Amino acid sequence: MANRTIKSRARSSSVQLTDVLGSLVALELMSPSETIYLISPWISDMPLIDNRFGQMRAILSGMGKTRLGLVHVLTTLAERGSQVRVMYRAHIPQTTQFLRRLPPIVNHRAIDHLHEKGFICNHFYVRGSMNFTYSGVNVNEESIELTTEPEQVAGALMDAQHMWETF
Repeated sequence: MANRTIKSRARSSSVQLTDVLGSLVALELMSPSETIYLISPWISDMPLIDNRFGQMRAILSGMGKTRLGLVHVLTTLAERGSQVRVMYRAHIPQTTQFLRRLPPIVNHRAIDHLHEKGFICNHFYVRGSMNFTYSGVNVNEESIELTTEPEQVAGALMDAQHMWETF
């Protein structure tokens, strides 16, 4: 599977979206990328991995049986050696609240008028209309594209690095 599009227009596809994101993040936790970019104007500490039954204990030892949010996931990736870079739009209260919860090892940068959304690492690239918020993943009608095509992933990483260095 090199490309996949997911549209969340009904409750079942919203569940599909959360499952895909949780699986991708779990894979990333097992083999962290050198650099990870999260690009989203609006961001909140949405639940990403459901570990309530301890099914992720092999990759999340000592984390307990709980749902793990975006702050925890990004922090763990940074602790495991990834350079985590978050780009967001400034002056959005829920994003500001999210940023306050991030430790200093997670880098972040405000970009005026940011509208692009994506999660980019060495293994995959997720892009589309979805902000990385609870509503973006669970409530709103969204469309995302997931690609594992090496050329597209490499191009997205280069574009994100350029954006990071430019702003």
